Amino acid sequence: MKRVKIVAGVATTMALGLALTACGGGTGGTSGGSAAAPAGAGNTLYILSGTATEHWDPQRVYVGVNIEAGNRLFTRTLTTFAPVAKSGDSAELAADAATDTGTVSSDGKTWTFTIKDGIKWEDGQAVTCEDFKYGISRTFAVDVITGGPNYAIQYLDIPKNSDGSSKYDGPYKGDGQALYDKAVTCDGSTITFKMAKPSGDFNQALTMTAFGAFRKDKDQGDKSNFAIFSDGPYKLDGDWTSNKGGTFVRNDQWDKSTDTIRTAGPDKIVWDESLTQETLYERLIANQGDDQNAITFDQAPVTALANVNNAEGRNDIVASPYTRYLVPNFKSKVFENDKAREALALATDRSAYVTAAGGDQVVKATNSLINPALSSFPNTPLPAGDKGDPAKAKTLLEEAGFTTPVKITVAYRKNDTLDKVFAGLKTGWDAAGFETNLVGIPADQYYGTLQSPDSATKYDAYWAGWGADFPSASTVIPQLLDSRSQISSGGPGQDYGYFDNAEFNKGIDAASALTGAEADKAWGALDAEATGKYYAVIPLINDQFVFVHGSNVEGAVVNTTFTGYYDLANISVKH
Repeated sequence: MKRVKIVAGVATTMALGLALTACGGGTGGTSGGSAAAPAGAGNTLYILSGTATEHWDPQRVYVGVNIEAGNRLFTRTLTTFAPVAKSGDSAELAADAATDTGTVSSDGKTWTFTIKDGIKWEDGQAVTCEDFKYGISRTFAVDVITGGPNYAIQYLDIPKNSDGSSKYDGPYKGDGQALYDKAVTCDGSTITFKMAKPSGDFNQALTMTAFGAFRKDKDQGDKSNFAIFSDGPYKLDGDWTSNKGGTFVRNDQWDKSTDTIRTAGPDKIVWDESLTQETLYERLIANQGDDQNAITFDQAPVTALANVNNAEGRNDIVASPYTRYLVPNFKSKVFENDKAREALALATDRSAYVTAAGGDQVVKATNSLINPALSSFPNTPLPAGDKGDPAKAKTLLEEAGFTTPVKITVAYRKNDTLDKVFAGLKTGWDAAGFETNLVGIPADQYYGTLQSPDSATKYDAYWAGWGADFPSASTVIPQLLDSRSQISSGGPGQDYGYFDNAEFNKGIDAASALTGAEADKAWGALDAEATGKYYAVIPLINDQFVFVHGSNVEGAVVNTTFTGYYDLANISVKH
């Protein structure tokens, strides 16, 4: 869905008319004798957004933009990916709140980290090992802390129930607390994690804010969704208002001497999510007034692409680390049928998606869930070419005993571009004998809606997007299609369509035990099964990100290893 850790190069100049091409006070001083902000820092950075934030609770965040921004602004993690010098460079794993990137035992089943001295919460209290332990424990409360990644459940040596759920259900109910306390231990500032199986990449998983600290006395359960409590360089000034945004100001308890990642350039960051993508790009390209101090995390809509050349020197075009795909719902009365899912795949006109999103220079059709940036990318052939085959799809529906038209409801995350995309996809599906009802769901409600158990009977298929959490298909296939780790009484997790196949799960276990080229081959084979045998997902496109920033913004670099967006770690605003 969401977050990404894929290294991808900067795209070359594209042939669609894209030429690739208020001074304020504040020294950036912090408590504890921390270093001043860099030269040229200060003033206000504006973040213009046409996509509403769904979560800021660190354990619930699982959208790339919010993982990146949350980590750089107010949620420090034990490890993170370092900023890079230029867009598209590969980023190195680095220590953040920990003194190093961890020590692993010879058998790969125990990881140990030491938390730095001097890291404080915004009220001046020290961030402790117990705060990290408590924050991670919240992941297990899948009925309360919904939407976030479940790597802690997968990695840690805590027994599972017969349905694959953890015998520990989080800090609110407390069942199985002793099991968690055995798997995660604190000894002073040292935190130790015991793995269920050898896990050489656990320290990369820790870069996600879901592994961040959370102070128990500040926990309001699901009411903590926007109640930001900072241990980073910025804190929320006032409240966060959904569909409007909020303002971040300096956290005077942040000590630069404890932080090798963030320079905290701007004095203030104003996040405005009340805009449309078309409007914010008109403003960024015009580059007037406060918009000279602005960036966005939204990809340029098709209406802006022809004018990006007017922002020469202020634009960035990089390969997106995400795959956009469709998920048939196996609980749907239509798509519980194998032939109906296959018919939907055959009728999917990816060329309509490509056209609506800006053309084949920025969008490429795909039938692989794994992104091309990963070595396990299988490049699975399209089932019926770019345009699909509605006639063949209709024959399949009739063979399955359906009377056409077959009514289906398809949900997508509403924005300017996807409105156009799904209008085009609907044409192909309807030509195949479906009668498609499109439901655009606001961004701040979207993935929460998909993960709600109530949605299992409301929608027949969903749009989604996903990028690897770090450079391995082990963060793609299991995260999206392993029913044992995803589906629970609290909903489907990231397995939005309730795909539950014992044989496929055995394949996941087999692939997880492999390394190198053998693992790549196994993950690629599972991808091909998911897309061409079970039709558990219908991959749609890979895209390139096109971003524009204001002329006063310095250090606007797209970190393709750490989520694929502008990295706030070193960004500043010119005086």
